[in-house]
Amino acid sequence: MKRIPRNYAGLNAHRLVASVAIEMAQEWFEVYARDNAVYRKLRADGQVTERAARALFVERVAPRFLEDARAQLASMLAADAPTCEYTKEQIYEALCLDSDLRANRFVAEDQAAIPTALH
Repeated sequence: MKRIPRNYAGLNAHRLVASVAIEMAQEWFEVYARDNAVYRKLRADGQVTERAARALFVERVAPRFLEDARAQLASMLAADAPTCEYTKEQIYEALCLDSDLRANRFVAEDQAAIPTALH
């Protein structure tokens, strides 16, 4: 399991669920960076680095992916999924422990927003 960066530690999710949500947000940054004219302009003018923009984007957007991350992990528990039993046990335990944290997620989702300004 990847280490969760300190500034994402407040995702209010089990570490496995949070790390999958962060990975999803990282993937979406690629789409955002390619399709967002504001970001391209800021990069062209040297006003923001890709690393800083990525960090801000992922921090703001990752809470929106927590339920998608749970769904992705749950799909790995299917009988026909090519996942070893040990990994399935870890996923199952993470989803069970994460269930207790879900009640507070509505607050996190309200705070999650795609950044319009990167500085």
